[in-house]
Amino acid sequence: MSDQTRSVVNELLARLGAGDIAGFTELFAADAHWELPGDPKIVPWVGRRKVSEIPDFFATMSELTDRELFDIERIVVDGPSAVLIGRARVVVRATGRTIDTLFAIDIVVNPEGRVTRYYMFEDSLDVASAMGARPELT
Repeated sequence: MSDQTRSVVNELLARLGAGDIAGFTELFAADAHWELPGDPKIVPWVGRRKVSEIPDFFATMSELTDRELFDIERIVVDGPSAVLIGRARVVVRATGRTIDTLFAIDIVVNPEGRVTRYYMFEDSLDVASAMGARPELT
């Protein structure tokens, strides 16, 4: 299963790198779970999405930010699970602020070779701040 998982993850990254969002989305199971934790009222691209809404994530990111870096530093595969560790840096157009965050993406691939889970974890406080939010810390 690890070989299949690694293959699917590599294909996801290849399609993403080529800007093939439709092809990227085709690799997901119809009932896949997609989530980037955060408040979508502050950061419009975060939250849970249905597979049909994945292209909206990329469209929203492209509309609101300028990407400077998306670098995968490490991929760890264990059976149907993969974790991608990396760094992303984008500039929020509305504020001019830079989001420079380490991230982890938790991916699960089913026996049919489709992604069933895609969870991305990042510094959501930094992201919200770059969007202009002033979160209260208590």
